[in-house]
This record gives sequence, C-alpha cells and structure tokens, in this order.
Amino acid sequence: MNSKETLPMMLSANEIQTMGFTRTMAYSILNRKDVPVVKIGNRKFIQRDKFFEWLDKRERDNDE
Repeated sequence: MNSKETLPMMLSANEIQTMGFTRTMAYSILNRKDVPVVKIGNRKFIQRDKFFEWLDKRERDNDE
C-alpha cells in the first residue's frame, strides 16, 4: 500500500486500487456524483487531496 505522499497528484482508478480498493470499487468511486472528478478524454481522475477530503467526509458522515 502506498502512503499518501507517494501517490501522484491526480489519481486514476489504478492508483485508487493500489490503496486496497477493488477495481469495481475504484470505478464506482470515480462515477459517483459527489466525487470531484476531472475528465481528460475518456479517463477520469481525482486530485489526491480532494480524494482524501472526500474520504474523510464520508467517514465523518458515517459517524453521525
């Protein structure tokens, strides 16, 4: 598993998978409406920091 700092600034489904998510989960995340995705051609990316902000928010929302 990669540490946050070693991940690229823009995460694709492949990088999300290196964090332990399955391929299906990675693509599901990138297709969600509440994830700030950047589309370049046919590929989808999310900024690393925004991904972790989104993940933290999901964790906080589940705690409430």
